[in-house]
Amino acid sequence: MEKIKLLLADDHSIIRDGIKAMLKNYAEIKVVAEVSSGNELVEYLNNNPTSIDIVLTDISMPDMNGIEATKIIVEKFPQIKVLALTMHLEDAYITNMIKAGAHGYILKNSNINELILAIKTVYNSQKYYANEVSVSLINNMMNKEQLPNTELSTREIEVLSCIADGNTNKEAGEKLFISPRTVETHRRNLMDKLNLKNTAEIVRYALKNKLSF
Repeated sequence: MEKIKLLLADDHSIIRDGIKAMLKNYAEIKVVAEVSSGNELVEYLNNNPTSIDIVLTDISMPDMNGIEATKIIVEKFPQIKVLALTMHLEDAYITNMIKAGAHGYILKNSNINELILAIKTVYNSQKYYANEVSVSLINNMMNKEQLPNTELSTREIEVLSCIADGNTNKEAGEKLFISPRTVETHRRNLMDKLNLKNTAEIVRYALKNKLSF
């Protein structure tokens, strides 16, 4: 089985050591290298452009932050996927990281199961955002658009996120720890509130409003 080759970029060695310790139990993932700044990250990839599948990077780092490093990676090494692992949940950090080209964004309070899921999802060229990040993105979009009569609950926003990301009711239920029937109920409710007729319109709605799913 081919291993997923990972590079860790974080300026705190205790974080890097903790991630490596957790990943030792997962044979399909191999930490190939680690760096402590954006400059070191870009330098390593310049010297080893084919040795990495995924860069797992913090945003706040010395010399060059994770957002600027991601822009360079996307331009120079398009085959490499970037997954943000950070404590920042502010809209500006999320938006700028996604605009820079990151394939995923999860938080440092995530558990190991979510980290593994995020790594595998990004490796398969799909996007992965933690639920809190998806909610922040959608809330931010709705606030900017000032849409009338769209007072969605937190759960409805999470379901909208999952639908826009292409998940079935079953898959969305597994992500949100609710039943497929409950997902369907939330789906119908948000469609009524947004005056949408079907799943295709939900996806178009998300794309039209520039959600990066």
